[in-house]
Amino acid sequence: MGQVRDTPDRRRRIEANLPLVRALAQRFARRGGEPLDDLVQAGCIGLIHAVDRFDPGRGAFEAFAVPTITGEIRNHLRDRGGVIRAPADRRPQIAPIAEDDGPLADPIPGTEDRIAVAAALRTLPLHERRVVVLWLYGGRSQRRIAAEVGLSQIHVSRLLRRALERLRPALDDGSVAGPPAEA
Repeated sequence: MGQVRDTPDRRRRIEANLPLVRALAQRFARRGGEPLDDLVQAGCIGLIHAVDRFDPGRGAFEAFAVPTITGEIRNHLRDRGGVIRAPADRRPQIAPIAEDDGPLADPIPGTEDRIAVAAALRTLPLHERRVVVLWLYGGRSQRRIAAEVGLSQIHVSRLLRRALERLRPALDDGSVAGPPAEA
């Protein structure tokens, strides 16, 4: 991507639309869970992207900027754990693995590899660890994991990807096998 020049027009457009960013951020701040300043900062990143990518021949700037700004705020909230944080007594309870699921298969051959994987899993945050364990040892699909833990499939996919990226350095010798192939 090319270098963006900091012109006076660009700067004016950004400064003129800061109230729009604040108004959009306040919509999300009312839901709670994240400080308004963090949301405004994420929105400002979206505003800068919108200013840099805007084509005047395609319509009004605000019509282009609002989805870009709100998208950046939503990405920030998603990456920080969710748009709405329910009180602890209202959070859905995650049921343990059901008895009728049958015994969990151990896809990791060799005792040393199992110990290495177990140690690496303990380094993950609890929600990522649960998703990886259900996927790796439970043989569940992302869709089924999502239904069990109350997340969207795409969020489960992102959690798995992030967790596996964290696990790879700990298991970099390559001797640990992946999940069992689906039949």
